[in-house]
Amino acid sequence: MLTAMARKFGFGRGRGEADQTPLFRSRFGGLWIDRSDAHQVLARKLRDGEIGQALAEPLARYISSGYAVFKQAVAHDVIDAYLDFFEQAWSAPPRGIYAHSGGEVHPLSRELYHRVAKVSDLHYYFDRAPELIFAPAIRSFLEAIYERSPVVFQTMSMRKGSEEPLHIDTGPLTLTEPMSLTASWIALEDVRPGAGALQFVPGSHQLPEVLNNGTSKAHNGDYGAYHKVLQATLEKCAAGNLPTEHFMAKKGDVLIWAADLMHGGAPIENTELTRQSLVCHYMPLGVMPTFYDFSKVNYVPYSGGGWRLDRIDTGAP
Repeated sequence: MLTAMARKFGFGRGRGEADQTPLFRSRFGGLWIDRSDAHQVLARKLRDGEIGQALAEPLARYISSGYAVFKQAVAHDVIDAYLDFFEQAWSAPPRGIYAHSGGEVHPLSRELYHRVAKVSDLHYYFDRAPELIFAPAIRSFLEAIYERSPVVFQTMSMRKGSEEPLHIDTGPLTLTEPMSLTASWIALEDVRPGAGALQFVPGSHQLPEVLNNGTSKAHNGDYGAYHKVLQATLEKCAAGNLPTEHFMAKKGDVLIWAADLMHGGAPIENTELTRQSLVCHYMPLGVMPTFYDFSKVNYVPYSGGGWRLDRIDTGAP
């Protein structure tokens, strides 16, 4: 089994000549899955029993393509409970909950219900949040790549497709360890054609790194500079003939992607359709966000495993 998988995903590939191949693509380093010899590290972890066989193929795909898919990873009864909670939140939003819509930040209200809107951080108020955010397949995968406990630092709930252009998360969501950023996209319903599916560019996480002004992963509020980074990366995608794929998920399916993977939302062709989903952004324990003042933020453990931050009022207007 391991031999066939090694051929398929390149476990046997080395770093090349040690004096020519950098250990990490990014000047900011990364996780073990970001190393140039990551497939060899995975093979060793399998051999030594650090990682089970069930995670071998998702990890190998993540290393090579920048994403992994877990079918039916989240129980439908948990999703249904969250959808009920989400529906109620539009009319009676919890404290400090806001939505991004039309390039602006708004207090959550029923007026945004039929618009393209991303609702931030409802997980603080949903009592079964760990069952969504850290469903067993998600938590096991994150623990494998982090070699530490995972922490969720942000969630975004959506009724509609986001229609976001292809972008990279490390620009706006900067961390003390930038390359440790990971995200999951959880289908809260079946994705139908025309609803604006999640789209992504496999392999784009391995393109030569483009930095803001040549120095930083963060755009630091300079969206012009961030746009240049994205345009340069898109040009590299085109030059490398990297195709854009769409995640036509079923309810309960999960896609997890790497820090620098290009992704976004396809255009909505049928405005009558919803595409209900939950996006979660993660980091390993010991890391903190740097896109706001985290000096008074603490880690809070979930009883079933995994952690969250205790920052609830995130500055909603």
